[in-house]
Amino acid sequence: MEKTSAMQSMSKSNRYLMRDIFLAYLVMGIYLTLIGSALPSIKEEYHISYQVGGWMMSAQQIGYLIMGIVVSLAAKKLGAKRTYLFFGVLAFVGLALMTVIGNPVVLIFAMLLTGICKGSTANIGNQITSTVSNNDSSLLNLAQAFFAIGACAAPLIAMVCGASWRMAFGITIALGILSFVHGLRTKIGPEAFKVEENTGKMNVGFFRKPIFWICCALLLCYLAFEASVMGWLVTFFIDSGAVNAQTAQLLATALWGALLIGRFASAWFATRFSPQQMICVMTIGTAICFSVMMFSHSLVPMAIGTFGVGLFMAGMYGTTLGGSDNLIGQYPMCMGMFIVIPGVGSAVTQSVIGAIADRIGIRGGMYVLYVLVALMLVATVLFVLHGKKKA
Repeated sequence: MEKTSAMQSMSKSNRYLMRDIFLAYLVMGIYLTLIGSALPSIKEEYHISYQVGGWMMSAQQIGYLIMGIVVSLAAKKLGAKRTYLFFGVLAFVGLALMTVIGNPVVLIFAMLLTGICKGSTANIGNQITSTVSNNDSSLLNLAQAFFAIGACAAPLIAMVCGASWRMAFGITIALGILSFVHGLRTKIGPEAFKVEENTGKMNVGFFRKPIFWICCALLLCYLAFEASVMGWLVTFFIDSGAVNAQTAQLLATALWGALLIGRFASAWFATRFSPQQMICVMTIGTAICFSVMMFSHSLVPMAIGTFGVGLFMAGMYGTTLGGSDNLIGQYPMCMGMFIVIPGVGSAVTQSVIGAIADRIGIRGGMYVLYVLVALMLVATVLFVLHGKKKA
C-alpha cells in the first residue's frame, strides 16, 4: 500500500521513470548473477585460475567505484539521461566481449565495463528513487526487489541454456537492448535527479556526520559480502565437492528467491519498524545462516543456510539508505561516496578470496567473509546507538 501511494503521488513522467529503473535493476540482477553462475564454465573453457577470476570480480568492483566518483560530473557534462543511458549499456558490451575473447586482460576489461554499468545504474537509480519518493525506505527496498527478481532468474536461465553459457549471455544482451529502448522515453528532470551547481567547491558536509560513516561501514561490509557470495557461490558449491553443477545452480536460485522474498518483506516491514530494528535482525540472521552454509557438508542444512543468508541480507541496502538521515537528499555527492567507499572494500575482498583459493581451496577463501560479518555486527551496534541517541 505504501508503494502504491508513493507511486501515485508522482507525476506521470516520474512514474514512467521509476518503472524504467525497476526494469534496469531487473536486468542488472540478471547479468551480475549470471556472470557468477557462468564463472565455473568460463574458468574451465578459458583455463583461468582462481586468482584471475578474483581479478575479474575486483575489476567489476573497481568499475563500480569509479562511477561513484565520476557519475555526478558526467551527469553535469552530458545530462542525467544521457549518462544513465550511455553507461547503462556498457555491461552488455562487456558480456559480448566475454563470449568471443578468452584473453585474461580482455576478460578483466569486460568485467570493468559491467562494473561501470552497475555503478551508473545504482548511483543514478538510487538517487532518483530517493528523491522522487522523499527517501521512502519501502520504495528503495522495492527497487532492490526487482534486482532480486533478476538475480533469481539468472541461474534458471543458466540451467535452461545448459552448457551454453554464451546463449545465456546472448539472452541477457537482448534484455539489455530492450531496457535501453525503454529508457529512451524517460524524462529525468531536476526534480528527479539533482546535479550540484558549479559553485567552485563541493558540498561535502556529510563527511562530518557520524551517521554517514556508520552507514558506509554497513554498506561496505554488506556489499563486499553480497558481491563475494554472488560471484563465488556456484564455484564454491561445485569446487568444494558439496554438490553437482545442477544442484549448485538450484541453490543459487534459492538464494536469490530468498532475496526476492526478503526485499518485498523489507518494503512491508519498513512501514512498521525502524531501520535500526530491521538492521539488527538482518545482521544477526545473516551471520547465523552464513555459518550454517559454510560448515555444512550435506544438502539440506546447506540449502537452509543459503536460503537464510538471502532472506536476512535482502533489505540491508535499502534499509541502510533509509536510515541515513536523508543525507542523499541533502548532499548530491553523498550517494557517490556510498558507492566509492564500499566499492573499495568489495574490490579488495574479491581479489583476496581468489588469491587464497588458489593456495588452500575455495572453502578457505570464503572464510575471509567472516571478517566482514564481524565488522558488520560492530557497525550495527553503532547504527542502533545512533538511532537511540537521535530519538
